[in-house]
Amino acid sequence: MRLRDSFWALLGHDISDTREFVVERIRSGMLKALDAHCHDSQYDWLDARISGARDVSALWYLRPDLMHAISACRDEAAARHALDKVTLLFKGHHPSATPSRFGSL
Repeated sequence: MRLRDSFWALLGHDISDTREFVVERIRSGMLKALDAHCHDSQYDWLDARISGARDVSALWYLRPDLMHAISACRDEAAARHALDKVTLLFKGHHPSATPSRFGSL
């Protein structure tokens, strides 16, 4: 644990909501999905882009690339299932991840 994290913990703040922690949790989920479904090096470029993303928005905009990669390696159903799980990681951290109450209009 880093010094800053222990400082916030002493003040009663939950470090699991820090920007860095959220980005890492989402990045990890995306990389796990990619690794679970795409085993060849054809998508190393996507691995590198996900690994190098600096914020939640950058990771959000890599979701279509992840969907395409998984769909190409497996099938669309597997890709949709994986993306549903990844999208849940963004909930509360990216406005587009929260369904709109007007979405069904």
